[in-house]
Amino acid sequence: MPPISNHSLATILMWMVVMIFPPLSVLANEERPSFNSSRYEENYQFLRDPSQRTDFFDSVKYIPLNKSESLYLTLGGETRQHYEFISNNNWGKGTQDDNGYYLQRYLVHADLHAGERTRFFVEMMSGIETGREGGPRGVDKDPLAVNQGFIDFKLWDESEQSLTLRAGRQEIIFGSRRFFNYRERPNMRLSHDAVTGIYRTGEWDVRAFGARPVTLNPDVFDNDSGPVKTVWGLYGVRQNLPFALNTDLYYIGLHSRNATYDQGQAEETRHTFGTRIWGKKKNLDYNFEFLYQFGRFGQGDIHAYAFASDTGYTIPLGGPTKVRFSLRADVYSGDDDPNDADLNSFNPFFPKGKHISQLAASGLINQRDLHPRINLTLDKHWSLTASTLFIWRDSLNDGVYSIGNGVLRSGQSSRARYVGTQPELEVKYSFNRHLDLKGTFVYFRAGKFLEQSTNGSDTTYLGSMLTFRF
Repeated sequence: MPPISNHSLATILMWMVVMIFPPLSVLANEERPSFNSSRYEENYQFLRDPSQRTDFFDSVKYIPLNKSESLYLTLGGETRQHYEFISNNNWGKGTQDDNGYYLQRYLVHADLHAGERTRFFVEMMSGIETGREGGPRGVDKDPLAVNQGFIDFKLWDESEQSLTLRAGRQEIIFGSRRFFNYRERPNMRLSHDAVTGIYRTGEWDVRAFGARPVTLNPDVFDNDSGPVKTVWGLYGVRQNLPFALNTDLYYIGLHSRNATYDQGQAEETRHTFGTRIWGKKKNLDYNFEFLYQFGRFGQGDIHAYAFASDTGYTIPLGGPTKVRFSLRADVYSGDDDPNDADLNSFNPFFPKGKHISQLAASGLINQRDLHPRINLTLDKHWSLTASTLFIWRDSLNDGVYSIGNGVLRSGQSSRARYVGTQPELEVKYSFNRHLDLKGTFVYFRAGKFLEQSTNGSDTTYLGSMLTFRF
């Protein structure tokens, strides 16, 4: 009998999960909203009313622990089964994989509410990689880790105003998650050891924080954060302004002991001021973000900027069927002169790869891009997204970077600006609110810069992802 390939094994396991879970999920209430990508944002207090307990998993979503039900526990989790194949990954740089590989991620959380003022949230994470040539990447594998473990203590709560202190390991997101998110696309998510103050009043949500990103390590419960990189800031959101406007205003500081750009490596202290204007007016939606950065990089000064936008128009086609046409247009500055001490490369902090693409072949440093998209929702089960991404270098003196902010190609080997064209097709089938299956095809056609810099050739991505949540 011939051996089973990694591709075949991945396919068999994924379809086994599909066959197992639907019998459970048919009991789910389809009217409930989707799960929040940040699971600690979910609130199941409404299940105090027994008549609301219509979902198969409601018995673990609200577990009273005392007679008055002031002490209650919520349990939840996720499993994600993910097969990936990338031909000519990073345009030939690094170890290549000819067969594809299988990624598994498991998340389990417990949310304990102790009265009106105290809350404990813990989330465990495990990631498994199988079959990748060269072994797992840094974000592919971790046998068992504490992804989140924080306490919320409400210091003040009266007259529609509240002040909450959150301390411990936590996932931090801001705005549309372009520049500060939990690294959802890779197998292992990103968290921070942080202290956050959350003030809410009326239409305002204001957060002050200090944090260090958690580094993945190879053994059980050995992830940690250290002084290599520190971030801090103040982020405010004001909703329901006139003309259907909402706005974010923020300051974010960053210190890195070993920051690396095409120009070189040095200690970096960077300050960012930004604003986001977003909203929806009838069928039109918009999201514009402007950032300016300054500080010190080694012996030089930092002056960098970014503009990011997403504008869409949705056309209802009857019932749940609708189509959204959108255009993303972004500019992320690059360094003007690699021979002087000053730095103009934008730093995107912890960028959201899926904001670009499932492949995210290049990152948000020294980039201009246009990204037209069509999102078609056929019914409550089927949806389809088709897009094409056009990428240029912002500065001809800076290189091309990865989504993790690493240098992929130096800008010194070519004067060409165009990086490449990337069409993408994604089809998703939602069995119900618990279970969905997604297939993605991406083709990256190398532009003149890649052809000249290292004879870079085209890249193909194929992926399938089965996700179950409860």
